[in-house]
Amino acid sequence: MSNHTNTTTAAVIQMVSNQDVDVNLERAATLIQQAADQHATLIVLPEMFACLGVKNQREIAARMTESDVLGTLSDLAKNTNACIIAGSVPFITPDCAEDKVKASSFVFAADGSILARYDKIHLFDVDVADNKGSYRESDTFSPGNAGTVLDVHQRKLGLSICYDLRFPELYQHYQQMGCHLISAPSAFTYRTGEAHWETLIKARAIETQCFVLAANQGGTHEDGRQTWGHSMIVNPWGEVLAEVKTSGEGIAVAQLDFDELESVRRNMPISKHKRLR
Repeated sequence: MSNHTNTTTAAVIQMVSNQDVDVNLERAATLIQQAADQHATLIVLPEMFACLGVKNQREIAARMTESDVLGTLSDLAKNTNACIIAGSVPFITPDCAEDKVKASSFVFAADGSILARYDKIHLFDVDVADNKGSYRESDTFSPGNAGTVLDVHQRKLGLSICYDLRFPELYQHYQQMGCHLISAPSAFTYRTGEAHWETLIKARAIETQCFVLAANQGGTHEDGRQTWGHSMIVNPWGEVLAEVKTSGEGIAVAQLDFDELESVRRNMPISKHKRLR
């Protein structure tokens, strides 16, 4: 690990989450520890890491308490001394419809405290030519309505989730807010991921001149869906710094060099050249 003070070691974790929360948490804990063993101090879990394929999300959301899922993540952050972006979990907020939940990404500081929460804005209501066929997140989830920016390791981090990647206005907002990093925990389907995953991540990194940390699900799940994997970290020039190239579980670790980021922005100052706001 470099002693360079203007770097952060980040990791994206790829999982094949299923319906058993306890099993998924155990797998997440193992992978988080492996990332920490590679000196990662900023670790991103994929979308729906704790449970994927369950229709009654409110039942799972009831477990998002200090003593269960969120409590476990808090302990993992403390034990590894790492900031953990907990992909997404079902979470009940006061403005949720009676039978729905939010898809919420929580960020834990290295001391175990919750720094921020982002509620997924764009819901995946799409027909896909795969063996599941149709996805209707709005049947289960209520959309969020605002981006979330926070300070992590003296840098600004913007939060997003999966389908958000297709809506550049959110990322333009993060650029205007001065972000250096953007997280994109995902469960991209195999078919849409094969077509667009890498292109979208690179585009969001290039247009915002940010590091993008994209942790994806990657395999065949209990409900029949297939996810694309290829979890990756992309730099502000659009280069893939690290990638999980196989299906199944994995970790991609990269050192984020913020001097490099400033050089990219200095040499191509697109934020100063904007004409349309």
